[in-house]
Amino acid sequence: MNIGGLQKFSLLDYPGQLSAIVFTQGCNFRCPYCHNPELVDPQRYSPLMETEKVLRFLYRRHKKLSAVVVTGGEPTLQEDLIPFLKLIKALHYKIKLDTNGSRPEVLREIVNQGLVDYFAM
Repeated sequence: MNIGGLQKFSLLDYPGQLSAIVFTQGCNFRCPYCHNPELVDPQRYSPLMETEKVLRFLYRRHKKLSAVVVTGGEPTLQEDLIPFLKLIKALHYKIKLDTNGSRPEVLREIVNQGLVDYFAM
C-alpha cells in the first residue's frame, strides 16, 4: 500500500464511529477543490508510511476505535487494497471507503467479498 498518512482519531469521518483514517497516495483525478492535494501525485510529496506500522497501530487500538476510513488520493488505485482491507477486517474494524468511483470493477470485488461497511463518493 502507498500510505501517505495516518490520522489516529476522528469523530467526523465515519458517522457514529470512533475511527482512524488511512490516507493513500495517488489519484487519477485532478479536482481543483481536492481536500488532499498533497496525496494526488505521490512522487512529489512525503515518504510513504510502512503498512506494517499502520496495522500495528490498528491492532493496539482495536478496543478504543471501532472503524477505519480508507481515503486518498484514490484508494482503488492501490494494487494491494483488497488484501489490506482483509487485514483490517481481521482486526474486527468496520471499514469506510472514500472513493471517486472511477474503478467499478474494484468496487464490485470489494462488495462481493463483503470488505467495506460504508462507501462515500
